[in-house]
Amino acid sequence: MAFSAPSLTIGYRKIVLAVLALLLVVSMLILGSDLMDLERERPPPPQHFWPPHIRTPSLKVIMPVNKNTDIQFYQNTWFGDNLFTVCDYPGTDCSMDCNKESTWDTLDDKTRCFMRHVKRKERDTQFFVKLDDDALIDKRYVLGLMEKYKHYEEPVYISDFILNLDDRNPSMNGSYYGNGKFYMFNRKLVDCIDTEIRYRYHRNEDAMFGAMVFNGCGPDVLKISEDDSKIWHKSYENKNKKIDLAALRNHEPSV
Repeated sequence: MAFSAPSLTIGYRKIVLAVLALLLVVSMLILGSDLMDLERERPPPPQHFWPPHIRTPSLKVIMPVNKNTDIQFYQNTWFGDNLFTVCDYPGTDCSMDCNKESTWDTLDDKTRCFMRHVKRKERDTQFFVKLDDDALIDKRYVLGLMEKYKHYEEPVYISDFILNLDDRNPSMNGSYYGNGKFYMFNRKLVDCIDTEIRYRYHRNEDAMFGAMVFNGCGPDVLKISEDDSKIWHKSYENKNKKIDLAALRNHEPSV
């Protein structure tokens, strides 16, 4: 039987289309195999900066506050979930309350109050930051310190240290204490700190904290000077941000 030219042309076209379809299928299979190889060879995604071993409850940021403190502001910072508020009053935003009507003259008692609580009950927390309610601290700085000293077996105390020369109080004289806007310490320091220290007259609460360390932990304390470039006190200013962190004075009612 003879085939006409048009029928041969149609036959060739079918063969060419079949070959092209086959080549397309083979190409897709090869491409899919290459993609699977690339997926297998791809490195794992970078770990979150806050690694699992220092997640909550390894850190508590202790903040003594009063009724004038904007707790909501600090609840929305990077350490909001780790915020431990020490209030002058019982309230839903308070982790604990000490000295119902706190004034500047009772801040030393307030400090001793929350340290007694921390020593007795915060057994699972590895690091503590004490921060004033007119200060901010850099996240990477704190987490870097936690990472560096997580296995340190001695008490660690980080701040901007001042020598206390208090001739009227032998329990305080010769001790070092940190600037109150920020100090950081580990669980080892909490275990040895002397929360029952005795002294005369009203004393600065930060000096009293340093004396509790001095009396309870002795000389075996690693004192590390803070990096002030990572701490903002009373104001924050960087690039297009300028924030007044102390627009209202503490211990005065807002108007």
